[in-house]
Amino acid sequence: MAAAVAEKITVTLADRGIIPKEDAALYRYGIENGITVAGNLLASVLFGLVIGRLGNILVFLFFYGSLRSFSGGIHCKSRAGCFTASILILFIPAYLCDWASGLSLPIVIIGGLTAMAVILALSPVESANKPLNDEDFSYYGRMSRCIAGWQACTLVTLYCLDRLDYFYAGYSSIVLVAVFLILGKISVKYHT
Repeated sequence: MAAAVAEKITVTLADRGIIPKEDAALYRYGIENGITVAGNLLASVLFGLVIGRLGNILVFLFFYGSLRSFSGGIHCKSRAGCFTASILILFIPAYLCDWASGLSLPIVIIGGLTAMAVILALSPVESANKPLNDEDFSYYGRMSRCIAGWQACTLVTLYCLDRLDYFYAGYSSIVLVAVFLILGKISVKYHT
């Protein structure tokens, strides 16, 4: 559906002379991705509203979106698979605070430090869909390390402010990004 809407928008823009006809395919791709991202964001917000944990979902999306876009890792092969996995993953930040209440602080710290070490060591991990040249690799690596450092400071602040619901939402993002980096590294190794 997103492809059909993107096609119609692109044809209209090209026919009106707003975009060059020779660049229509590029615009169509960008518009289709924009529609998909907007749809995923809307579905995530609706999910957060329905379960009554919109704050947790928004914190998670902010942490996850900013770090994952630069760190890379494994990706689903289809948009439908990505959408389904994304919605299912939202249960983790929504309820991790409830599930983790029995964990001791040292276990949480060790888990977080391990995830950060994985991110710092592996990031970025390219995928078959997005190979990186040396310049991209260097840039994405620097950005992901800066974002991870900022997120670690934010998590410490949230913990000190006793905002454990938001702390665990951000924490789950860092752990998931680390897991996806490991899976991405394995996937690249076995598919090359």
